[in-house]
Amino acid sequence: MFETEIRSSLFLWLKQRETQNGGIFLRTELVNDFTINNNRITLIGPTGIWTPKGFEIPISIATTSKGPYNDGFSTDGILTYKYRGANPNHRDNLGLKKAYLNRTPLVYFHSV
Repeated sequence: MFETEIRSSLFLWLKQRETQNGGIFLRTELVNDFTINNNRITLIGPTGIWTPKGFEIPISIATTSKGPYNDGFSTDGILTYKYRGANPNHRDNLGLKKAYLNRTPLVYFHSV
């Protein structure tokens, strides 16, 4: 299945789950519960910029309240998200650039 089809299914899955859980997802759900054609797709990983196995572009970005970056929303509602580390050519950062250039939607998770 192509990444775009998986992303479409993912956003529907998140919306359905959101009505059940009020938009609060357990980390175990995000790691284990999203499947397509009996294939589990992890939605979050050990790093803030997450690219599941087999994907070219990240599927999600995440901010933790105890993280090293000052991610957040500007006063006009725009998300400011820091690249990983200081190397703009790191694989994760290049993935974010590619998502931006291709207008690929990402999921943003913020810990509570």
